[in-house]
Amino acid sequence: MNLLAGIEQDFHRSLPNPGAYEWWHFDGIDAKSDFAFSLQFFAGNLFSAYYQDNLKTYWEKTKSPLLAPSGHGPVEGPDSRQPAVPPAPPDAPNPLDYCGVAFRLFHKGRTVGEGLQEFPAKYFKASDKEAAVLLGPNRFNWNPQGDPPSYGVTAQAPLRGGKGLLRARLFFTPILKEFPTFSRPETPSTHTWILAAPLCHVEGTFQWCDSEGEVERAQAFVGRGYHDHHFGSVPLSRFVKAWHWGRAFLGDETLVYSVRIPTEGGEPPEGFLLTAGKDGAEAWETAFKLSQNRRNFFWLPYQKTLEFTDVHSLHIRHRQILSDGPASLIFQDDVRWTADGKSLKGLGLSNYVYTPRLSSRLFFPMLKGKTTVFNSPDFTGELPAGPGDVSTTRPGM
Repeated sequence: MNLLAGIEQDFHRSLPNPGAYEWWHFDGIDAKSDFAFSLQFFAGNLFSAYYQDNLKTYWEKTKSPLLAPSGHGPVEGPDSRQPAVPPAPPDAPNPLDYCGVAFRLFHKGRTVGEGLQEFPAKYFKASDKEAAVLLGPNRFNWNPQGDPPSYGVTAQAPLRGGKGLLRARLFFTPILKEFPTFSRPETPSTHTWILAAPLCHVEGTFQWCDSEGEVERAQAFVGRGYHDHHFGSVPLSRFVKAWHWGRAFLGDETLVYSVRIPTEGGEPPEGFLLTAGKDGAEAWETAFKLSQNRRNFFWLPYQKTLEFTDVHSLHIRHRQILSDGPASLIFQDDVRWTADGKSLKGLGLSNYVYTPRLSSRLFFPMLKGKTTVFNSPDFTGELPAGPGDVSTTRPGM
């Protein structure tokens, strides 16, 4: 895995080959109100049943997503650390035909709002020079002239069952000013993880609206937040079987971790840990100890606890599943971190994906049924209006 850091790396990469993906992740916790949220923008949504279904059909026809035409040598990727694959034939699925937004809101450990949207390429605009994405009525951008400089994030999602809209207007103000320098991997990776703003002050507003867009209820949000960015040139399942990654806010610091279980049997898990605060950051690779598998309602295997002990000690316990599914999960975590003679405890949010399930057609009907698709043949309406009426006044500190 390639690791990059900083807002200057948070621009869009164009990856047209089948199986490529890119996503920007925002989340946050308001400890006072007990609200939390998770929001992702996708350009090539690897969690899309439509994308995975078409990829599987294409690969069944071509036999392999990684076969290169004879005579092709190495091809330089969009990042010098990442190898690219040769251009795909015209009939191959284009990642940008499967853009999406996943917006979930939680309160006291329960999901109180969820909207999954999918858009064709014509609704997607992004900058290849700076952090700026527009996807239907959803958008974010970095504003260096803001007071203070911040990400502005706007989201609007139709709620399941046609019960109305969930809207959000949020400001992510980075707290960290320094990042460690990550070494280049010995073997270039097809997946890049950008820690753009792993510790932020977040404030803004959530609104529940009726089907006409009239506000029925509003909730202010003031808390801590996290933002990262991922992209890859080939399907994640080719190299990773399962992946836990998350973060916790402990006092004035943030702790970010990743545990990837390789596809090849017998390979040890790949662990990564970053601790960061106002005074700087430290990152290192480490070996995690995983508990025995648990199973969710969909019989998806996952580990209940993750921990490691070297000169430091970290214990992560998935307290509860906030968002359940057949291929991926979002957890609320209890986290305990001991280092340099002090021990910190706190709550975290984490994500989990089990890649063999991404292309399982058994669950495609259910996943398609949860998604509002703005390029489906039966969609004849207009895109919802942008959430310009959501309050942009920053709540009190």
